[in-house]
Formats: sequence, structure tokens, C-alpha cells
Amino acid sequence: MNKPHKTRKQPLDELQDVTSRMMAAEESLRAILTGEVDSLVVKTAQGDRVFTLSGADLPYRIMVETMNEGAVTMAADGTILFCNQRFADIVKGSMETVLGSSIHQYISSADFPVFEALLERGLKENGKMELALHTGGGGCVPVLLSISCLQHTDISGAACMVVTDLTDQKLNENILAEDKLTTQILNQAAEIFVLCDHHGRILRVSQTVNRLFGRSPIFQSFDEAFHLIDPDGNPFSLLSAMKGMVLHALEVTFNQRNNGNGPLSFLLSANPVSSSKGVIGIVVVLVDITERKKVEQTLQNAHDELERRVEERTVELRTVLCEVNLLKEKIEAENIYLRQEHKMKHRFEHIIGQSDGLKYVLYRAEQVAGANTTVLILGETGTGKELIAAAIHNMSPRKELTLFTVNCAALPGNLIESELFGREKGAFTGADSRRIGRFEIAHGSTLCLDEIGELPLELQGKLLRVIQHNEFERLGSSQTVKVDVRIVATTNRNLEEEVRNGRFRQDLFYRLNVFPITVPPLRQRKDDIPLMVQAFIERYSRKLGKQITTIQKDTMQTLQEYPWPGNVRELESIIERAVILCHGPVLHLTDKLEISPHALSLTVKTLEETERNQILKILSEARWRIEGKNSAAAILGLHPSTLRARMHKLGIVRPETQEPG
Repeated sequence: MNKPHKTRKQPLDELQDVTSRMMAAEESLRAILTGEVDSLVVKTAQGDRVFTLSGADLPYRIMVETMNEGAVTMAADGTILFCNQRFADIVKGSMETVLGSSIHQYISSADFPVFEALLERGLKENGKMELALHTGGGGCVPVLLSISCLQHTDISGAACMVVTDLTDQKLNENILAEDKLTTQILNQAAEIFVLCDHHGRILRVSQTVNRLFGRSPIFQSFDEAFHLIDPDGNPFSLLSAMKGMVLHALEVTFNQRNNGNGPLSFLLSANPVSSSKGVIGIVVVLVDITERKKVEQTLQNAHDELERRVEERTVELRTVLCEVNLLKEKIEAENIYLRQEHKMKHRFEHIIGQSDGLKYVLYRAEQVAGANTTVLILGETGTGKELIAAAIHNMSPRKELTLFTVNCAALPGNLIESELFGREKGAFTGADSRRIGRFEIAHGSTLCLDEIGELPLELQGKLLRVIQHNEFERLGSSQTVKVDVRIVATTNRNLEEEVRNGRFRQDLFYRLNVFPITVPPLRQRKDDIPLMVQAFIERYSRKLGKQITTIQKDTMQTLQEYPWPGNVRELESIIERAVILCHGPVLHLTDKLEISPHALSLTVKTLEETERNQILKILSEARWRIEGKNSAAAILGLHPSTLRARMHKLGIVRPETQEPG
């Protein structure tokens, strides 16, 4: 067992105590030697007992008084017959009060049976046991009792007891036990433990600190030893950071020059150790989180990389989704268009005829079909210009895609732009959704602009840009849309005359007139009329469930002599009406075809004049108001822009100003 740790004052106090007892023993010895004292009186429960001190007992008396243990002589009933000063000091009493008192008053009730057993054993043979004695101050003192029988005396049942004070020994044992446990913890702990005084000077450290530095930093300042960096990048100061408070899990960085592993990250916790005099020390615990930080950084990098990939993928998916939505809109618009086209399908399943004029038209169409050239198809109303446009598309590399057609004469002027180029939501009143135009729908295919001469002048510039640069903007949008569309335009107007009159852009005409094809009127294709009549009879007979097998020769001659101002469309209408009214196998005409070929120009003029007179009459009734409620356009059932276009065509001007209405 290690010796107890003692302060410098404790040996001095013990030496003074021993000296005083030796002096008292010397005085007693001197008194005995000079004959002043020859006996010792001890008060017991049975009365005073007198002990005679012979000269032979004197050395033992001196030894007993100078020993560090307490010595007690007890009677059989436990009365203390004799004790030295040390025992009186142990129980914190005076010699006068201790002598003659009972030993039992210093034994606790819990330890009394044990003491009795020890006493009984001691009278037979030596016995030892650790107990706690009550003191006069109300406390307890841990002691080691050694009891043996007192021999060579006339006192029956007397015992001798040696009392060893174990207070210091117990204290030192506890300190050593705690110190050993603390040392074991500090040496085996994975964390870094540092014990500092209240000035921040290191007093004790765990073994991990020695491994960290390669040496012991004891007696150094904590800040000078570790050189930590706080989260803000500033040097860390232990005392400044604490300011009397507890630090918990503060992240700091350790970057020692000799550390080959680079900067280390720690979670620092610091607790002040206080006493009645204030803070007497600081316990600092550092937990190494370097690996955790590396893992966190790796995870963060992986997370950032994943976020980046997700963002890139999201952009790609949004682009694809936008393309899908655009394609969806295109398909939906195409379906709508196809349904409309199904309702208004071509009146001819194919082009019928063998005349030289028709063969030349088809030859010209075959020549230009394989190129991406813009084609302008000219001809009177009803000659089948749209069929020639379809034939060009069907013979072109774009034949796998749908041919799209826009009738420029059938749409109001304020809707043609939206129909051709599309619109954004909110582009104008009533535009509650985005809509893609025919140019976007026809991307990669052919777009037939039927009756291009009816296109408003303000839109001709935008059409010219599409033809020149293959790009445009939706109505209400500034974003340019690129398209690949082949243009095939048809018209029954004389565009050169329209250019001279300022109703058609000259540059647009030149762009459209790259490869013109003129479809001859039906009056110039008389040889094709019998073939057409036979085809129309078979079509409508099959549709109406009739059996019409022949047509009279004079009827066919009448059909060939008629000038057909409405061309093929008019011929088809007359044959359909005749099939409806026919009740037998022979077709008879129900209409009288009285217009002779030489009166064709007069007939056309008469129709135009009739139209002009009707428009003038309605304008007069509406007081030349073209738009609004009860206007001429409302009465005629026309859009105002369409009415203005017809007025320009027929040369109708207001009488007051002589300007177009």
C-alpha cells in the first residue's frame, strides 16, 4: 500500500504532539523516580482502583505515552482502567473524562454485537477488527481495534486494547482509489481530456493528448498548446469563450504543424470546477469528429452532385416535356384540322381528265414536286387548284406527312394571324389559352395557302418573313419560332393587277411566283367533261343507292357546250342535283343551261354587278356604317374586313368622301 500523502504541516503537528506527550511522560517519570508519585488512581464502576507503579513499569509507561496508537486497559465490564493520551485524542475527550468511562459509549449500537464478539475472542486469543468509534464531538472515527487478555494482574477479565486511527489511511485509500480510476479512465478514453487550473494552465491530460502531440503539454497554457481555430476562423481562447459559462459541443479546428494528417476537427466542451472560493479549475473534453466531417463532406459532395444531376435531368425533362406538350398540341390541332377536313373533304377523290391542258398542269406539278420550291397555283374559282396542290405534296418527299390547308378568304382578318402563326394566352381579348398556328403544325410538311389574294395587307409582311427566313413569332410573344414548311399558294385573282392597285405586296408576289402553274377553266377542257360526268354519276348513285347507267347524248352535248362559270364545282353540283331527282336508269338534267359560250364575260359581269348593287343597297340602309350593331357587315353576315375587301374589289367608295369605306 502506498504511503498516505501528507502536507508539510501534518508532520509538524504530529511531531509537536509526540513531543508534548514525551514531556508529560518525562514529568511523570521524574515524579515517580523522586518518590512524588508511586500510585495511579482510576475511577471505575465498582469504585476507585489504585495501581502501584513500580520502577520496572516506568519504561513501559513512557513507551505507551509516546506511541502513535491509542492504548486502553479495560475491566471485564468495559470500564476503562487506563488509556494513553492518544486514545483520548482519538475519541476527542480529555484524560479525566475518558478514564473510568465505559468503552461501550464509544461503540455504536450497530457495531456492539461485533465488538462483544471481538472482546470475547480477544480474551482467549488476540483479535483484530475495523470499527468506527463515536467521538465526543458527535462524529465517528474509523479505527483498527486489537484486543488481547491482560495477564499477570490481579484484575479478573481485564483486557488490553490497541486503537489505530485509520482516518488518514482511509482518506488516502479513497484518494488513491479515485486517482487510480481517473488515471485508468484518462488512459483508456478515446476522447481528449484536459484538466486546467482557473488560469487555463494544463495540470493533467489523458493519454490521447500525449499521442496527439507526441509529448506532454502539462504546465503549458491551453491556448498556446492547442492553437485552436473557432468556427469564425479566429484563434480560439478558452477563458474568453467560457466567461464563467459552460461550453457544449463547440466545433473547433486543430492544425498543428507536425500533424501530417492535415487539419483535425473537434467538438469542444468545457466545464468550470467550482468551490466555495470560486472557480478553481476547468475540465475540457475534445471529441475528434474529423472522420465524421470527412464522411459528411463526402455525403454533401455526393448530395450536391446528385442535386446537380437532378437539376440537369430536370432541365432535360422540362425540355422534353415542353417538346411533348408542343407535339401534343400539334397532334391535337392536327386532329382538329383532320376532323374539319373530313367534314369538308375534297369534292374529288382524284383529278379526272385527259385533256392536253390538264396533262400539262400535271407535268408541271411533277416537275416541281421533288424540290422545296414555293409554288403559286393560278386559276378560276372551282377549277380544282387545291387538288393540284395535293398532287404536288403527294409526289414530294414530304408525302408521309399531312398536307395542311388554310383558306385565307374564309377567316376574318383579325383571326388569320392567330390561325397562321398561333397565339399566346392573353394575346387579345378572348385568348384564354395558348394555341399553335398552322405553320407550327405543318413543320416538316406542306402548307397550302388557299386564296392567298384575300390575305390582309398587314399580314403579308409577316408571311414574307416566314418564306424568306423560316421563322416567326406567335401573336403576343417575342420568342422566335423556327419552322421548315413548304408553301403552296392558290388564288383566283390576278395578283399582278392586285400589286398595281396596292392591295398586294410586290415583294411577296415575287416570292410566291417562283414556279407558277395555271389550271385551265373547264370551258377549255371540254374533252374532260364526259369523264367527270360519268365519275360524278357513279359517286352519287352509290351514295344515294340508285342505279343510273346511262346519260342521253344530247344531254352530254348540252353539258359540253355550257361555259361553266363555276367550273368543276358547278358541274359537280348540277350532276349531284340531277342524280337526286332522277327516278330511273337514265340521267336527265333538272337545270336549264341557257348561257352561251360567247355570253360568259357578260354573265360574270352581271354577277359582279348584282353583288355590287346589293352591297351598295345594304350600305345605304346602314348609313355606310360597316362595323357594329345593325351595320352593313352584320346585315350581310360578313366580317367587317371581308366586307371592306369586297368593296375594294368591286370599287365601292363612299359618296361623301369618295374614299373606300
